[in-house]
Amino acid sequence: MDTSLPSFRARCLEAALDLLWRQWCSLGVAGHAMPANVAHLIDPEALLLATTSVGRHDPRLFDEALDWLGTYGSIFNLQRLKSLQKSTGLGDARVLAAVADWLASHGGQPKWKALARQRATPAPVLLFSGAPPRETDPTFLAHGLLRSPVRPRGMSRDPHPLLPPNLVVSLRALIGVSARVEVILCLAGGAAAHASELARLTGHAPRTLQALLQEMTLSGHLLTQESAGPGTGKVRRGANRRFHVQPGDWAFLTSGQPLPQWVPWGAVFSLVQGVLAAIPAPGEKASHHAVISSKLRDALTTHGQALASTGLLPALDLRSQAPGAELIQTLAERLPASIACL
Repeated sequence: MDTSLPSFRARCLEAALDLLWRQWCSLGVAGHAMPANVAHLIDPEALLLATTSVGRHDPRLFDEALDWLGTYGSIFNLQRLKSLQKSTGLGDARVLAAVADWLASHGGQPKWKALARQRATPAPVLLFSGAPPRETDPTFLAHGLLRSPVRPRGMSRDPHPLLPPNLVVSLRALIGVSARVEVILCLAGGAAAHASELARLTGHAPRTLQALLQEMTLSGHLLTQESAGPGTGKVRRGANRRFHVQPGDWAFLTSGQPLPQWVPWGAVFSLVQGVLAAIPAPGEKASHHAVISSKLRDALTTHGQALASTGLLPALDLRSQAPGAELIQTLAERLPASIACL
């Protein structure tokens, strides 16, 4: 296997774009891709954020996703989108603002205006690689991005409500766009968790989630269990409370099939984004291996806890004190294939 930096970057990008295509097509984007992993939930907000950065390497993917958003963008949680971007660093803020502006002005979805604030920008840059377009899209140009005019094909489909990976979208369509959806699905497909763990996993603000969890317990479907504090043997009410649900209560969502697992996609896509940022693209100025390995190590450290829960970190089998050259080689050998399995 070629483990050179250019090859590593190219294979990582290919695996990430394939993953984006699989998830978007599962939601109804027009395209051809292998089915999304039925054991994993799709996170719409993380998917969109990844598309504003990684998706710029595939103009067709970007535009088909924009086409779909023009019809179904109302199903997104904008507060969570902002919180997830802030906590993970995922996505390109300028591109997200342009997408939000386009959805508000051309997609008939005024709520997106809240994310469309224009910032003072330097000279416009290309949204996609290649030659500058002969004609530019005015909405994207207002955000300092050069691209040809957006021309939706209108070939997007409704999200299939019975596909397990689509459950976040399906449940939002049923009970509304709120943190309740992520709480239910995160716990239904996983283990009991503290409020702080749920906030980290789902990308919601801890304070908001704490109040919501207390309210949800009144339903009788969100259950709690108290555990003794470390080293004390005493139960402090509330301090060590873990929340859980009975998966059987939600089996109707998948017609009795196993519920898919919540995956912290924000961390996964952020790692990919970090790899692409650390390794110069062809034609860019080369960086020293020590600089690249340092950036990769920082990305792994930042998202390590979340990545461990996906099984991705164990699959990489990295030595904590591995020198830079070994770190790069190990990631080059294992990361693209691990992403492809998600």
